[in-house]
Amino acid sequence: MTVPQQSSPFFQQLRQINGDRGFLANLGGFFCVSCMMGLGNLFSQSLFHENMAWLLGPLMVMIALYFFVPYFILLLTNRRSGES
Repeated sequence: MTVPQQSSPFFQQLRQINGDRGFLANLGGFFCVSCMMGLGNLFSQSLFHENMAWLLGPLMVMIALYFFVPYFILLLTNRRSGES
């Protein structure tokens, strides 16, 4: 099984998306963004009397994918290239 080249445009894009953040930095970013979304929902409930909870579920999934998928792909490929 061949290991993908780390200099390919796909991995360069993943490194740009991840921004050299570690797991705790990604977790902190996810926590902050989810808190801001919750505050936005509270704001919309109090000011506009509209509950946006139906939108929070899909947005939380997309935010989790944004923060954690590039990190885990880079982590797995770096481990595999280190084993060879």
